[in-house]
Amino acid sequence: MKRLWVVLILLLSSCSSAVPESQPVNAIAPCSSIKTTGMAADGLMLECLDGEGELAIQSIEGPAVISVWASWCTNCEAQRPNFIKLYEAAGDRLQVIGVDVEEREKSDGLNHALESGMAYPHLYDPDGRTSNYFGPGVPITQFITADGTLAFQKIGPIFSYEEMQQLVEEYLGIKV
Repeated sequence: MKRLWVVLILLLSSCSSAVPESQPVNAIAPCSSIKTTGMAADGLMLECLDGEGELAIQSIEGPAVISVWASWCTNCEAQRPNFIKLYEAAGDRLQVIGVDVEEREKSDGLNHALESGMAYPHLYDPDGRTSNYFGPGVPITQFITADGTLAFQKIGPIFSYEEMQQLVEEYLGIKV
């Protein structure tokens, strides 16, 4: 009988959520914190989710990881902790930027980012114009090199931080 209790306790204690709970934040980093090349984009300007202006998506300076997400996307939710951890670990070596798409209201995306602890800067696509640039659907992650070249585009979720680290090292040459 003791063995049964020990096995049961071990099983119950080993069952934990694969996705750690995020801590809400009071604000997201402003778009003014995004390093840009100053290059103008051909009509591909996106609003800043924080409400402070707009930015040309193609002017983002690398190295950068760009996460295309939506508040209603369950795969986006599953991978979110990996982007939060990457943002915290990367420091000045790498930009982590979100692009919120397909929301009913801009405030839906902003509130979700705040509640989910997504403190990195975010852009907002109110009308789906980025689907020609990133492709349709979410989640999508782009890895942009220091010279501004698209090194890799991952369609679908990045479920583990180990995979995130591997992709950043393989395509951007940065160990996080």
